[in-house]
Amino acid sequence: MKRIILSILALSMIIFQACKKSKTDEPVNPNQVNYALSVTGGTYPNQTTYLFGTHDFPTGTLGTANANESASSGIIFKYGKYIFQNNFGAPATLKKFGFDETGKPKELGSFAVAGLKTIGSVDFISDTEAYATVAGYGSVPKLIKFNPTAMTVTSTIDLATIQRTDAAELYYQGLVHRDGYLYMGTTYLNKAGDPLESKLYVTIIELSTGKVLKQVSDTRSTMIWNGGSEASFQPNSLVKDASGDIYVMGYAFGSKPSGILRIKSGTTDFDASYFFDLNTATGKPCFGILYFGSGNVFTVRFDDAVAYPFDLDANYNSVATCSYYKIDLAAKTTSGNISAAIPKFFGNDAFATSFGDGKIYFNAAGASSNSVYSYTISGGAVKKEFDLASGGCNGFAKIN
Repeated sequence: MKRIILSILALSMIIFQACKKSKTDEPVNPNQVNYALSVTGGTYPNQTTYLFGTHDFPTGTLGTANANESASSGIIFKYGKYIFQNNFGAPATLKKFGFDETGKPKELGSFAVAGLKTIGSVDFISDTEAYATVAGYGSVPKLIKFNPTAMTVTSTIDLATIQRTDAAELYYQGLVHRDGYLYMGTTYLNKAGDPLESKLYVTIIELSTGKVLKQVSDTRSTMIWNGGSEASFQPNSLVKDASGDIYVMGYAFGSKPSGILRIKSGTTDFDASYFFDLNTATGKPCFGILYFGSGNVFTVRFDDAVAYPFDLDANYNSVATCSYYKIDLAAKTTSGNISAAIPKFFGNDAFATSFGDGKIYFNAAGASSNSVYSYTISGGAVKKEFDLASGGCNGFAKIN
Protein backbone atom coordinates (compact mmCIF):
# COMPACT_ATOMS: atom_id res chain seq x y z
CA MET A 1 0.00 0.00 0.00
CA LYS A 2 2.82 2.42 0.90
CA ARG A 3 4.45 1.76 -2.48
CA ILE A 4 1.13 2.46 -4.28
CA ILE A 5 0.67 5.74 -2.39
CA LEU A 6 4.23 6.84 -3.20
CA SER A 7 3.69 5.95 -6.86
CA ILE A 8 0.48 8.01 -6.96
CA LEU A 9 2.27 10.95 -5.33
CA ALA A 10 5.15 10.71 -7.81
CA LEU A 11 2.72 10.58 -10.73
CA SER A 12 0.84 13.57 -9.33
CA MET A 13 4.08 15.55 -9.11
CA ILE A 14 4.95 14.69 -12.72
CA ILE A 15 1.50 15.82 -13.90
CA PHE A 16 1.75 18.99 -11.80
CA GLN A 17 5.17 19.86 -13.19
CA ALA A 18 3.97 19.18 -16.74
CA CYS A 19 0.97 21.47 -16.26
CA LYS A 20 3.17 24.10 -14.64
CA LYS A 21 5.63 23.95 -17.51
CA SER A 22 2.88 24.22 -20.11
CA LYS A 23 1.61 27.41 -18.49
CA THR A 24 4.85 29.18 -17.68
CA ASP A 25 7.47 27.86 -20.06
CA GLU A 26 5.69 28.04 -23.41
CA PRO A 27 8.24 29.11 -26.03
CA VAL A 28 7.68 32.53 -27.52
CA ASN A 29 6.63 32.33 -31.16
CA PRO A 30 9.83 33.41 -32.97
CA ASN A 31 7.75 34.61 -35.92
CA GLN A 32 5.24 36.79 -34.09
CA VAL A 33 5.09 40.46 -34.95
CA ASN A 34 6.14 42.58 -31.99
CA TYR A 35 6.08 46.11 -33.44
CA ALA A 36 3.63 47.98 -35.65
CA LEU A 37 4.29 51.16 -37.62
CA SER A 38 2.19 53.56 -39.65
CA VAL A 39 3.76 55.81 -42.30
CA THR A 40 2.13 58.45 -44.51
CA GLY A 41 3.80 59.52 -47.75
CA GLY A 42 2.95 61.99 -50.48
CA THR A 43 1.46 65.47 -50.43
CA TYR A 44 -2.18 66.28 -49.72
CA PRO A 45 -4.49 65.37 -51.36
CA ASN A 46 -2.40 62.62 -52.98
CA GLN A 47 -1.30 60.71 -49.91
CA THR A 48 -0.88 57.04 -49.02
CA THR A 49 -0.74 55.56 -45.52
CA TYR A 50 1.23 52.34 -45.00
CA LEU A 51 0.61 50.02 -42.03
CA PHE A 52 3.03 47.15 -41.37
CA GLY A 53 4.61 45.07 -38.63
CA THR A 54 8.11 43.85 -37.75
CA HIS A 55 9.38 40.93 -35.70
CA ASP A 56 12.34 42.78 -34.20
CA PHE A 57 12.91 46.34 -33.08
CA PRO A 58 13.33 48.34 -36.31
CA THR A 59 16.80 49.31 -37.49
CA GLY A 60 18.29 50.82 -40.63
CA THR A 61 15.88 52.21 -43.22
CA LEU A 62 12.39 50.72 -43.33
CA GLY A 63 10.49 50.20 -46.56
CA THR A 64 6.81 49.41 -47.01
CA ALA A 65 6.86 46.38 -49.33
CA ASN A 66 4.81 44.33 -46.86
CA ALA A 67 2.40 47.08 -45.83
CA ASN A 68 -1.33 47.51 -46.09
CA GLU A 69 -1.95 50.65 -48.16
CA SER A 70 -4.71 53.23 -47.71
CA ALA A 71 -5.19 55.99 -50.27
CA SER A 72 -5.29 58.89 -47.80
CA SER A 73 -3.62 60.20 -44.69
CA GLY A 74 -4.37 58.26 -41.51
CA ILE A 75 -3.41 57.75 -37.89
CA ILE A 76 -3.41 54.76 -35.58
CA PHE A 77 -4.47 53.96 -32.03
CA LYS A 78 -3.26 51.02 -29.93
CA TYR A 79 -5.35 48.97 -27.53
CA GLY A 80 -3.96 45.70 -26.22
CA LYS A 81 -2.18 43.92 -29.05
CA TYR A 82 -4.33 45.46 -31.75
CA ILE A 83 -4.01 48.51 -33.97
CA PHE A 84 -7.00 50.66 -34.87
CA GLN A 85 -6.64 52.88 -37.94
CA ASN A 86 -8.66 55.80 -39.22
CA ASN A 87 -8.26 57.51 -42.58
CA PHE A 88 -9.12 60.98 -43.76
CA GLY A 89 -12.47 61.32 -45.52
CA ALA A 90 -16.07 60.19 -45.41
CA PRO A 91 -17.64 57.95 -44.40
CA ALA A 92 -16.11 57.97 -40.93
CA THR A 93 -14.40 54.58 -40.71
CA LEU A 94 -12.33 52.80 -38.07
CA LYS A 95 -10.54 49.53 -38.83
CA LYS A 96 -9.03 46.99 -36.44
CA PHE A 97 -5.86 45.11 -37.42
CA GLY A 98 -3.79 42.19 -36.25
CA PHE A 99 -0.69 40.93 -38.08
CA ASP A 100 0.31 37.64 -39.67
CA GLU A 101 3.78 36.15 -39.16
CA THR A 102 5.18 38.02 -42.16
CA GLY A 103 4.24 41.39 -40.69
CA LYS A 104 1.33 41.89 -43.08
CA PRO A 105 -1.71 43.52 -41.43
CA LYS A 106 -4.91 41.46 -41.25
CA GLU A 107 -8.15 43.40 -40.94
CA LEU A 108 -10.16 41.90 -38.07
CA GLY A 109 -13.17 44.18 -38.21
CA SER A 110 -14.35 47.68 -38.96
CA PHE A 111 -17.29 50.01 -38.79
CA ALA A 112 -18.32 52.99 -40.87
CA VAL A 113 -20.84 55.65 -39.95
CA ALA A 114 -22.70 57.02 -42.95
CA GLY A 115 -23.07 60.77 -43.09
CA LEU A 116 -20.15 61.45 -40.78
CA LYS A 117 -16.66 62.66 -41.60
CA THR A 118 -13.30 61.35 -40.39
CA ILE A 119 -12.93 59.59 -37.03
CA GLY A 120 -10.77 61.83 -34.83
CA SER A 121 -9.86 60.73 -31.30
CA VAL A 122 -10.54 57.27 -29.88
CA ASP A 123 -10.62 56.49 -26.15
CA PHE A 124 -10.83 52.90 -24.85
CA ILE A 125 -12.59 52.22 -21.54
CA SER A 126 -12.56 48.40 -21.67
CA ASP A 127 -12.57 45.47 -24.10
CA THR A 128 -16.24 46.18 -24.81
CA GLU A 129 -16.53 49.96 -24.44
CA ALA A 130 -14.81 52.74 -26.37
CA TYR A 131 -15.65 56.18 -27.76
CA ALA A 132 -14.75 57.97 -30.98
CA THR A 133 -15.08 61.60 -31.96
CA VAL A 134 -15.84 62.78 -35.46
CA ALA A 135 -13.39 65.23 -37.03
CA GLY A 136 -13.56 67.31 -40.19
CA TYR A 137 -15.77 70.04 -41.52
CA GLY A 138 -19.39 70.02 -40.48
CA SER A 139 -20.98 70.14 -37.05
CA VAL A 140 -22.10 66.59 -36.35
CA PRO A 141 -23.94 66.46 -33.01
CA LYS A 142 -22.99 62.96 -31.91
CA LEU A 143 -20.23 60.91 -30.30
CA ILE A 144 -19.78 57.27 -31.28
CA LYS A 145 -19.83 54.51 -28.65
CA PHE A 146 -18.53 51.16 -29.90
CA ASN A 147 -17.40 47.68 -28.86
CA PRO A 148 -13.68 47.37 -29.77
CA THR A 149 -13.76 43.57 -29.58
CA ALA A 150 -16.70 43.08 -31.93
CA MET A 151 -16.06 46.36 -33.80
CA THR A 152 -19.72 47.30 -33.74
CA VAL A 153 -21.31 50.65 -32.94
CA THR A 154 -23.41 50.13 -29.81
CA SER A 155 -24.92 53.61 -29.50
CA THR A 156 -24.33 57.31 -30.05
CA ILE A 157 -24.25 60.15 -27.55
CA ASP A 158 -26.33 63.18 -28.46
CA LEU A 159 -24.26 66.38 -28.48
CA ALA A 160 -27.07 68.70 -29.58
CA THR A 161 -26.88 70.67 -26.32
CA ILE A 162 -23.37 71.94 -27.11
CA GLN A 163 -24.14 73.07 -30.68
CA ARG A 164 -24.02 76.81 -31.38
CA THR A 165 -25.86 78.54 -34.19
CA ASP A 166 -23.23 81.30 -34.31
CA ALA A 167 -20.39 78.82 -34.97
CA ALA A 168 -19.47 78.07 -38.57
CA GLU A 169 -17.58 74.93 -37.54
CA LEU A 170 -17.41 72.72 -34.46
CA TYR A 171 -14.59 70.28 -33.71
CA TYR A 172 -14.33 67.60 -31.01
CA GLN A 173 -10.63 67.54 -30.11
CA GLY A 174 -9.17 64.97 -27.74
CA LEU A 175 -10.59 62.56 -25.16
CA VAL A 176 -9.68 61.37 -21.69
CA HIS A 177 -11.80 59.49 -19.12
CA ARG A 178 -11.83 59.67 -15.32
CA ASP A 179 -14.25 58.74 -12.52
CA GLY A 180 -17.08 57.75 -14.84
CA TYR A 181 -16.84 60.85 -17.01
CA LEU A 182 -15.48 61.45 -20.49
CA TYR A 183 -13.73 64.78 -21.04
CA MET A 184 -13.80 66.03 -24.63
CA GLY A 185 -12.05 69.08 -26.05
CA THR A 186 -14.52 71.23 -27.96
CA THR A 187 -13.63 73.97 -30.45
CA TYR A 188 -15.94 76.54 -32.07
CA LEU A 189 -14.77 78.43 -35.16
CA ASN A 190 -16.15 81.39 -37.07
CA LYS A 191 -16.40 81.68 -40.86
CA ALA A 192 -12.76 82.82 -41.10
CA GLY A 193 -11.59 79.65 -39.33
CA ASP A 194 -10.61 81.55 -36.17
CA PRO A 195 -11.81 80.85 -32.63
CA LEU A 196 -15.40 82.00 -32.23
CA GLU A 197 -14.49 83.32 -28.80
CA SER A 198 -11.17 83.73 -27.04
CA LYS A 199 -11.94 80.75 -24.81
CA LEU A 200 -11.03 77.12 -24.33
CA TYR A 201 -13.90 74.62 -23.94
CA VAL A 202 -14.11 71.10 -22.49
CA THR A 203 -17.35 69.10 -22.64
CA ILE A 204 -17.94 66.57 -19.84
CA ILE A 205 -20.07 63.50 -20.56
CA GLU A 206 -21.48 61.16 -17.92
CA LEU A 207 -20.78 57.64 -19.14
CA SER A 208 -23.43 55.90 -17.04
CA THR A 209 -26.22 57.91 -18.68
CA GLY A 210 -24.57 58.69 -22.00
CA LYS A 211 -25.50 62.35 -21.65
CA VAL A 212 -23.65 65.65 -21.55
CA LEU A 213 -23.18 66.69 -17.92
CA LYS A 214 -21.88 70.19 -18.59
CA GLN A 215 -19.37 72.27 -20.49
CA VAL A 216 -16.57 74.28 -18.85
CA SER A 217 -14.54 77.10 -20.36
CA ASP A 218 -11.53 79.27 -19.54
CA THR A 219 -10.20 82.51 -21.01
CA ARG A 220 -6.51 82.14 -20.10
CA SER A 221 -5.76 80.40 -23.40
CA THR A 222 -7.82 79.83 -26.53
CA MET A 223 -9.15 76.84 -28.42
CA ILE A 224 -7.99 73.25 -28.22
CA TRP A 225 -6.20 72.68 -31.50
CA ASN A 226 -4.98 69.08 -31.53
CA GLY A 227 -6.73 65.87 -30.52
CA GLY A 228 -5.30 62.62 -29.20
CA SER A 229 -6.03 60.22 -26.36
CA GLU A 230 -4.18 57.75 -24.14
CA ALA A 231 -4.36 55.28 -27.05
CA SER A 232 -2.82 57.59 -29.66
CA PHE A 233 0.71 58.78 -30.34
CA GLN A 234 0.43 62.44 -31.32
CA PRO A 235 0.71 65.29 -28.80
CA ASN A 236 -2.50 65.31 -26.77
CA SER A 237 -4.75 68.17 -25.79
CA LEU A 238 -5.93 66.38 -22.63
CA VAL A 239 -3.79 64.13 -20.41
CA LYS A 240 -4.35 62.54 -17.01
CA ASP A 241 -1.54 62.18 -14.46
CA ALA A 242 -1.04 59.47 -11.83
CA SER A 243 -3.03 61.40 -9.21
CA GLY A 244 -6.00 61.83 -11.55
CA ASP A 245 -5.45 65.49 -12.38
CA ILE A 246 -6.34 66.34 -15.99
CA TYR A 247 -4.15 68.83 -17.87
CA VAL A 248 -5.64 70.67 -20.85
CA MET A 249 -3.57 72.28 -23.63
CA GLY A 250 -4.70 75.58 -25.13
CA TYR A 251 -3.66 77.11 -28.45
CA ALA A 252 -1.88 80.44 -28.87
CA PHE A 253 -4.01 82.92 -30.78
CA GLY A 254 -4.12 86.71 -30.80
CA SER A 255 -2.98 87.99 -27.43
CA LYS A 256 -3.49 84.63 -25.70
CA PRO A 257 -0.53 82.27 -25.17
CA SER A 258 -0.33 78.54 -25.64
CA GLY A 259 -0.80 77.23 -22.15
CA ILE A 260 -1.81 74.35 -19.93
CA LEU A 261 -4.76 74.42 -17.54
CA ARG A 262 -5.78 71.86 -14.92
CA ILE A 263 -8.93 70.09 -13.76
CA LYS A 264 -7.99 68.60 -10.41
CA SER A 265 -8.94 65.10 -9.34
CA GLY A 266 -12.36 65.06 -7.70
CA THR A 267 -13.56 68.18 -9.54
CA THR A 268 -15.05 68.94 -12.94
CA ASP A 269 -14.01 72.60 -13.18
CA PHE A 270 -10.83 74.36 -14.20
CA ASP A 271 -8.43 75.10 -11.34
CA ALA A 272 -8.30 78.90 -11.11
CA SER A 273 -4.95 78.73 -9.30
CA TYR A 274 -3.11 76.86 -12.06
CA PHE A 275 -1.92 78.09 -15.47
CA PHE A 276 1.30 77.14 -17.25
CA ASP A 277 2.14 79.84 -19.84
CA LEU A 278 4.21 77.94 -22.40
CA ASN A 279 4.91 80.99 -24.55
CA THR A 280 6.63 82.64 -21.60
CA ALA A 281 8.39 79.49 -20.40
CA THR A 282 9.75 78.38 -23.79
CA GLY A 283 9.85 81.69 -25.63
CA LYS A 284 7.64 80.48 -28.48
CA PRO A 285 4.16 78.97 -29.02
CA CYS A 286 3.79 75.25 -28.31
CA PHE A 287 1.62 72.38 -29.46
CA GLY A 288 0.25 69.55 -27.32
CA ILE A 289 1.35 67.49 -24.33
CA LEU A 290 3.39 64.26 -24.50
CA TYR A 291 2.98 62.66 -21.06
CA PHE A 292 5.01 59.70 -19.76
CA GLY A 293 4.67 60.13 -16.01
CA SER A 294 5.95 62.70 -13.57
CA GLY A 295 9.32 64.03 -14.68
CA ASN A 296 8.83 62.94 -18.28
CA VAL A 297 6.49 65.44 -19.88
CA PHE A 298 7.18 67.13 -23.22
CA THR A 299 5.67 69.59 -25.66
CA VAL A 300 6.31 70.59 -29.28
CA ARG A 301 7.83 74.07 -29.59
CA PHE A 302 7.54 76.00 -32.85
CA ASP A 303 10.92 77.73 -33.07
CA ASP A 304 9.47 80.03 -35.75
CA ALA A 305 6.18 81.50 -34.52
CA VAL A 306 5.14 82.32 -38.10
CA ALA A 307 4.88 78.58 -38.84
CA TYR A 308 2.51 77.94 -35.92
CA PRO A 309 0.42 75.79 -36.05
CA PHE A 310 0.24 74.70 -39.72
CA ASP A 311 3.98 74.24 -40.45
CA LEU A 312 3.77 76.99 -43.10
CA ASP A 313 5.98 80.03 -43.62
CA ALA A 314 4.79 83.52 -44.55
CA ASN A 315 4.47 82.43 -48.19
CA TYR A 316 2.46 79.31 -47.25
CA ASN A 317 5.31 76.94 -48.03
CA SER A 318 5.84 73.90 -45.81
CA VAL A 319 8.60 74.48 -43.28
CA ALA A 320 9.96 72.28 -40.47
CA THR A 321 10.75 74.44 -37.43
CA CYS A 322 9.89 72.36 -34.37
CA SER A 323 11.78 70.96 -31.38
CA TYR A 324 10.78 68.74 -28.46
CA TYR A 325 10.93 70.60 -25.14
CA LYS A 326 10.85 68.91 -21.76
CA ILE A 327 8.48 70.63 -19.32
CA ASP A 328 7.68 70.37 -15.61
CA LEU A 329 3.94 70.59 -14.95
CA ALA A 330 4.34 71.14 -11.21
CA ALA A 331 7.05 73.80 -11.36
CA LYS A 332 5.70 75.27 -14.62
CA THR A 333 9.19 75.42 -16.11
CA THR A 334 11.15 73.91 -19.00
CA SER A 335 14.65 72.48 -19.27
CA GLY A 336 14.64 73.28 -22.99
CA ASN A 337 15.20 71.31 -26.17
CA ILE A 338 15.85 67.64 -25.37
CA SER A 339 18.61 67.46 -28.01
CA ALA A 340 20.04 69.51 -30.85
CA ALA A 341 20.82 66.17 -32.51
CA ILE A 342 17.16 65.83 -33.51
CA PRO A 343 16.69 67.90 -36.69
CA LYS A 344 13.86 70.41 -36.95
CA PHE A 345 10.63 68.62 -37.76
CA PHE A 346 7.04 69.31 -38.80
CA GLY A 347 4.96 69.82 -35.68
CA ASN A 348 1.82 68.26 -37.12
CA ASP A 349 3.74 65.00 -37.66
CA ALA A 350 5.14 64.90 -34.12
CA PHE A 351 4.59 61.94 -31.83
CA ALA A 352 6.24 60.07 -28.98
CA THR A 353 5.80 56.63 -27.46
CA SER A 354 7.35 54.45 -24.74
CA PHE A 355 7.55 50.68 -24.27
CA GLY A 356 8.72 50.48 -20.66
CA ASP A 357 12.34 49.86 -21.69
CA GLY A 358 13.74 53.00 -20.10
CA LYS A 359 13.42 55.01 -23.31
CA ILE A 360 10.97 57.34 -25.01
CA TYR A 361 10.82 57.29 -28.81
CA PHE A 362 10.31 60.58 -30.66
CA ASN A 363 9.34 60.98 -34.29
CA ALA A 364 11.17 63.56 -36.40
CA ALA A 365 9.55 64.04 -39.80
CA GLY A 366 11.77 66.72 -41.31
CA ALA A 367 12.27 68.50 -44.59
CA SER A 368 14.85 65.99 -45.86
CA SER A 369 14.55 62.95 -43.55
CA ASN A 370 12.03 60.87 -41.63
CA SER A 371 13.46 59.24 -38.53
CA VAL A 372 12.64 57.96 -35.06
CA TYR A 373 14.98 58.83 -32.17
CA SER A 374 15.28 57.35 -28.70
CA TYR A 375 15.61 59.41 -25.54
CA THR A 376 17.04 57.56 -22.53
CA ILE A 377 15.04 58.54 -19.46
CA SER A 378 18.04 58.12 -17.16
CA GLY A 379 20.53 60.70 -18.37
CA GLY A 380 18.71 62.05 -21.42
CA ALA A 381 20.95 60.53 -24.12
CA VAL A 382 19.47 60.79 -27.62
CA LYS A 383 20.14 58.38 -30.49
CA LYS A 384 18.69 57.92 -33.97
CA GLU A 385 17.14 54.44 -34.10
CA PHE A 386 15.86 54.09 -37.67
CA ASP A 387 14.77 55.90 -40.83
CA LEU A 388 11.65 55.54 -42.96
CA ALA A 389 11.87 55.51 -46.74
CA SER A 390 8.26 56.20 -47.74
CA GLY A 391 7.22 59.15 -45.60
CA GLY A 392 6.74 60.38 -42.07
CA CYS A 393 5.92 57.92 -39.31
CA ASN A 394 2.65 58.69 -37.52
CA GLY A 395 2.54 55.76 -35.12
CA PHE A 396 4.97 53.24 -33.60
CA ALA A 397 3.63 50.60 -31.21
CA LYS A 398 4.84 47.53 -29.34
CA ILE A 399 2.04 44.99 -29.60
CA ASN A 400 3.66 41.86 -28.12
